[in-house]
Amino acid sequence: MIQQFEGNVANGSPSDNDVAIGIDGTILSAVNTNIQIFTEAGILRTSKSLATLASSLGSLSQNSDPRVLYDPKADRYIMVWFSGVVSSTNKIIVGFTKTNDPAGAWNFYTLNGASFNDSTWSDYPIISFSNKDLFITFNQVKDNISWTIGFKQSVIWQLDKQKGYDGDSLKFTLWSDIKNNGRNLRNICPAKYQTTEPDSNMYFLSVRNVDASNDTIFLLEINNTYASGKAQLKQRILKSPVKYGFPPNAFQSKVGGKIQQLMTNDARVLAAIYENGNIHFGSNSILQGDITSTVMLSTIKNVQTTNPKVEAKLLNIPGMEFGYPSMAYTGVDPLDHKVMYSFSHCRIDSFPGTSVIYKDAKDNFSKLLIIKEGESIVNAFSDSIERWGDYTNMQKLYQYENQAFLTGSYGKTNRMATWLAKLEVNDTTKGTKPTNSLRQSNLETTVAVYPNPIKNSLFQVNFEIDDNEDLSFDLYDNIGRKVVRLLDTKGYKGKNEFSFRTNDLPKGQYILQIKGDKTTNIAKTVLVE
Repeated sequence: MIQQFEGNVANGSPSDNDVAIGIDGTILSAVNTNIQIFTEAGILRTSKSLATLASSLGSLSQNSDPRVLYDPKADRYIMVWFSGVVSSTNKIIVGFTKTNDPAGAWNFYTLNGASFNDSTWSDYPIISFSNKDLFITFNQVKDNISWTIGFKQSVIWQLDKQKGYDGDSLKFTLWSDIKNNGRNLRNICPAKYQTTEPDSNMYFLSVRNVDASNDTIFLLEINNTYASGKAQLKQRILKSPVKYGFPPNAFQSKVGGKIQQLMTNDARVLAAIYENGNIHFGSNSILQGDITSTVMLSTIKNVQTTNPKVEAKLLNIPGMEFGYPSMAYTGVDPLDHKVMYSFSHCRIDSFPGTSVIYKDAKDNFSKLLIIKEGESIVNAFSDSIERWGDYTNMQKLYQYENQAFLTGSYGKTNRMATWLAKLEVNDTTKGTKPTNSLRQSNLETTVAVYPNPIKNSLFQVNFEIDDNEDLSFDLYDNIGRKVVRLLDTKGYKGKNEFSFRTNDLPKGQYILQIKGDKTTNIAKTVLVE
């Protein structure tokens, strides 16, 4: 099953889009300089700029690169971004919700982005959390020099997250000068836990992301909490069986006879997750033979042992190029290593969009599934090289088995737009080769309401469900407020039909949401006349 709809509106290029979803279904979508909050049915509740959201900190300008997370154990949201793009103005903004509602109150803090008095500032955050701490990685970039050549070092902030939830002063360790053979590690990516009960350590990955060809993977670990006072940063070197390399620009359709290119930045690790002793991660790379942009999808198995095994795959589909991967765990037990990957795609004869691929418990990959095809090229700048993106995200849905939620991008009216989607893996086996394992159906078409528009107050609803379930039927208005609970009843596997009356409802547009106690979650727009 898939729920999909237009996401947040980007106010710049590239489309730096991230998403976090609570157990109650509340969706926090962040793009560039603003956030939007949606209901589980995809109804927009509120929209705010980052500056307005954190107005308690005073004036903030040049806000960028928002990252968001949902902590299922604490039932809270976390958000990080930076403001200012030179050392004299650079601030790291860290926010924690006071409740489980991201539209409510937050505790916001500032950290010094220019921590080393060396004319560098903090760029490109990535965030994750353990049972006690929040981890933020940044790249320190030299003032007034492009990030492509102005890189100085990557750092890791380790913060006591309970202090943030409580509104107390933040306590932290700043890990810096992280090197191997005298070279600073670049673009360090933390591996997000995929459980509601994470451990106290945190794993990180880095590669030689500006090399033309390499097979080195750096595995880092901070092995204890901030509060313990005993945390250490350890480093191991692993080898990938597949070489990665600095990716070329991707190509999209021509405009006026000129090919429009999409930047892939470099071969950095863009996203990583940790589950049951395995780390799954993705990075941009190059297909050497074709000289085209692709993604490398990798797994480090048995990471806690002395000899972890690395597996890797370069995605190769003729006529298509890929970039900016993310992933989420969709298994249900410790031996069920199922992962869904999302990434951006483009084609020379088409437009940029978002796709997914699924890997089962025995490392078999499914066929590519296109989630959102582009509607136009990206042509925001006057030259032929456009920003494709800095990152995407995918989150495991803790309230459902085998489901994940993604935020991706696609070309729309010459710019990148955001697309949000909920997906389900239809694979109950362990290790058999998946066939059509990803189910896709627009929720707007899985339920029939007639008549629609509703006249004379009476209407009927027809739909199908996969199992017997306890169902609830609710109507929401167009700003996400629940208007009325129509019915609580039993639904049965197969076809179902119910009738309702709308005698007391004002004329207008509503969202009918049908939710079950197992997997059913259906939404349909209805009009009352």
